[in-house]
Order: sequence, then structure tokens, then C-alpha cells
Amino acid sequence: MPSAARIRLPYPNPPASGGNPPAWPPDGWQLRLICTACDHWYIYEKGDVQWAPYTRPLGEETRVDFLCVELECGEPGCHSRTRWHVLDNSQMSETEAFEFVLRADPVAVCENGHPFSISGTASRAIRKADSV
Repeated sequence: MPSAARIRLPYPNPPASGGNPPAWPPDGWQLRLICTACDHWYIYEKGDVQWAPYTRPLGEETRVDFLCVELECGEPGCHSRTRWHVLDNSQMSETEAFEFVLRADPVAVCENGHPFSISGTASRAIRKADSV
């Protein structure tokens, strides 16, 4: 796992400060997160998450948007859908967010390993993520 500063993940209803953290994320949870500073991505899992005392939902924070870019693979017969997350402090447009995922390093691939840069995308959806 890369060593970096802590990243605040969006959680819709944070527990009270000092309270017992909920059993989150669930077993099998994964998050594909792309760093806006270096364009590298990594798949984070349940064991990578550590709780910290926040008292407000991320949606109430100013100038912090957690974007979710969902891509459907364009490889014939594949149709897998992969979600990519970006912590965006610069207020990217939908086009900028889509292009950011496509230029990630290493090359962004679908669940079945097809590179989006070669196979293309059959569809895409981009939204602000209130939770992951």
C-alpha cells in the first residue's frame, strides 16, 4: 500500500466523536482511489481503513468533493462496470473527471482487466459521492 497522508472517506452518518465506530466498511469492500497529486491509483480494502474523529458528513465540508466515475467497459461482450473515486478539491468538471480517470497510472482497467484506453467505454456516469 502506498504511504500517504490520510484521506477522509465519505461516510453518510459519522458516529459521535469518541463513540464506538460502526462495523464499516463491510467485508469484501474495495475502493479504487486515484490520487490527484500524482495520478496513481490503488485499490483500498477494509483493512486499510482507520477511523478518525470527524463530526460532520463530508457533504457539509466546503471545497471537498469526493467524485465517483463509473465506467462500463467497451470491450465486446464484457459489460463490466467499474467505479473510480477521486478526492477533488479543484471542482473538476465531468469531462475533466472522466479524462483524469483515463490518464491514471497505471492504466485504468475494468474488472476483467481490459484497459479503457484501448477498449473504450460503453457508458459513463459521474456523480458526487456522499458515501463509498
